[in-house]
Amino acid sequence: MKQSSDRLSPRATRALVYLMTLLFSAAFLFAGNRLAAVGGGLLPPWDDGSFLSGTVTEILSREVTGSAGLQQGQTVENVEIRFAVTLADGSAARGIQTVDGLSPVGLPEVAAGDRVTLVPNADPLTADDCPYRLDDYQRLGGLAVLAAVFLLGVAAMGRMKGVHTILSLLLTCAAVFWVFLPLVLGGFNIYLSAAAVCIYVTAVTLLLVNGPHRKTLVAVAGCSGGLLLAGLLAVATARALRLTGMASQEALYLADLSTRRPVDLAGVAFAGILIGAVGAVMDVAMGLSSALWELRCNAARPGFALLLRSGMNIGRDMMGTMANTLVLAYIGSSLPTVLLLTAYSASVAGLLNREMIAAELVQAIIGSLAILLTVPLTALLASALYPSAAPDAPPAEGAKDGREGQEVHSAVPGGGPGMPDDAPETLPGSAAGRPLPGAKEDGGQ
Repeated sequence: MKQSSDRLSPRATRALVYLMTLLFSAAFLFAGNRLAAVGGGLLPPWDDGSFLSGTVTEILSREVTGSAGLQQGQTVENVEIRFAVTLADGSAARGIQTVDGLSPVGLPEVAAGDRVTLVPNADPLTADDCPYRLDDYQRLGGLAVLAAVFLLGVAAMGRMKGVHTILSLLLTCAAVFWVFLPLVLGGFNIYLSAAAVCIYVTAVTLLLVNGPHRKTLVAVAGCSGGLLLAGLLAVATARALRLTGMASQEALYLADLSTRRPVDLAGVAFAGILIGAVGAVMDVAMGLSSALWELRCNAARPGFALLLRSGMNIGRDMMGTMANTLVLAYIGSSLPTVLLLTAYSASVAGLLNREMIAAELVQAIIGSLAILLTVPLTALLASALYPSAAPDAPPAEGAKDGREGQEVHSAVPGGGPGMPDDAPETLPGSAAGRPLPGAKEDGGQ
C-alpha cells in the first residue's frame, strides 16, 4: 500500500512528461541552431530594411504605349502607372509600376487601397518624380489572418487537445526552419539531420497530443522504424536509378551556394521524402496503435495472435487511403512541371525517364512504402507489448468485481483505463466488456 501511495497519479505523470517534453524541445532547438551557426548556417533576419511597406492612396497617372511583339505584326501594350503611397511610418511618397507587355510574368496593376512593398527606383529618367518602384504586394497580413482562423478552429474543435496540437505544430515548424534548414546550409550531413528532425517531430508531437501512454510509445517506435527503413530504400533507389538531384532550376541555384560544404542535392531529395511522408506515417502509426489498444482493453482474451491479425487487417484499410494521399500530394505540388513536360515530351516512355519525373515518382513510392513498413512494425510492437501491459490508470471506484485488483472496462466509447466515475458497471469475463443477459448490479447472484 505504501508503494501504491508513493506513485504519481496519472494526471501528475502526464503533467511531468509534458513539462519534460517541452524542456527537451527547447534544448533540441537551441542546440541544433547553435550547432548550425558554427558552420555558418543561419536564417536571414526577419526584416533587413531593403524594402519599404505602404498603402497605395491614389493612382496619379496611367500611360499606355505600344511596341512590337515577338510575332510579325503583333503589337503589345506597355503600361506605366504612377501612384501615391503612404509608408508605414506615416510619410507620403510616390511610386511607379511598369508592366512589360512582352513578359508573360508580372504583377497585376496596382490600385488604390493595395498594400505594397517598395524598393528604390534605379531608373534615372523617373527616379526624381517617383523615388520608389513597386516590388510586390504585401501578403503577410492575409497569411496571418488565414493562420489565425486555422489555429482558432483547431482550438475550438479540439479544446485542450487542440491546444496541444497547435503547440506541437509550432515546434514542428521550428524544428524544420530553426534547426534543419540551418544545418543543411551549414554543411552538416543532411541524411542524419533529416532523420533526427523527423524522429524528434514524431516523438514530441505524439507525446504532447496523446500523453505518456503505451500506445504513444508503440506509435513513436513504429513510425520511426518505418521512416528509417524507407529512408534506406530511398538511398538505395537513388543510387540504382542514378538520380543526381539536378532535376530543377532550384537545384542549380542550390549547387551554386557558397556554403561551407556543397549542398548534397541527392540528400535534399532524401530529406524531402522523409519530411513529406512523416505526417502521413505518424497518422497511420498512431491510429493503428490506438485501435489495437482499444481492442486490448475490450477483448476477453487479447493475445498476441489476435492483436497482430487485427492490426494487419486495420492497417490494410488505412494503407490504401494514406498512400493515395501521399501520391496525390506529390502530384499536386509538381503539377505545373508535369503539365509542361507532358506537353513537350514526344512519348510517355521519354517523359517517365526524365529525372524530374522519376524523382517525383520515387518520392511518392518511397513515401507509400514508409506507410507499408510502418503497419507491420506498429502491429508487431503492439501485439508484443499490449497483452501483458498493466492498466495505465486505476479503475473507477465500483468498477471492480469480487476478485481484488481485477479491472472491469465499460462498453461505452472511451471505456477502459481512465474511464469516468459514472461509467456503467459490467460483469467480469463478459465478451468485449458487455453485460451478460439477465445480469444484475450485484453480480447476478
